[in-house]
Amino acid sequence: MAPAATNSHSETARDNASGFIAYARSSSFVVSQLLLSFLPLLIFLTFSLSTILFALGAAIVFALFWIGVALLVLVPALLVTSSIAVLVWGWAIGSFIIARWLYNHSPVGVQNNEVVKKENGN
Repeated sequence: MAPAATNSHSETARDNASGFIAYARSSSFVVSQLLLSFLPLLIFLTFSLSTILFALGAAIVFALFWIGVALLVLVPALLVTSSIAVLVWGWAIGSFIIARWLYNHSPVGVQNNEVVKKENGN
């Protein structure tokens, strides 16, 4: 290397060192605080995150338990209501078929807005 380049590097190093020395008290305070406070801060952050995760996990397990209990009530209720719905539908279809059969076999009918008596039920 050229002597001028070496000289500039040494001057830069001296300037950096003098800058560090000028702020040595505050720099050493910050470094000591970081070194000694890092472990308690890390432990606290780990505790906080694990507490949050545990609470979320407990909430999910709690919710799933009560959803399961609700399903134990819902499934029989749906079975009963769907059975009733099928019975009502069958009753409605049966009533319609019987009413249509009675209407087709009644001796009285309507043609041109007049009541007409049918012969022999036809």
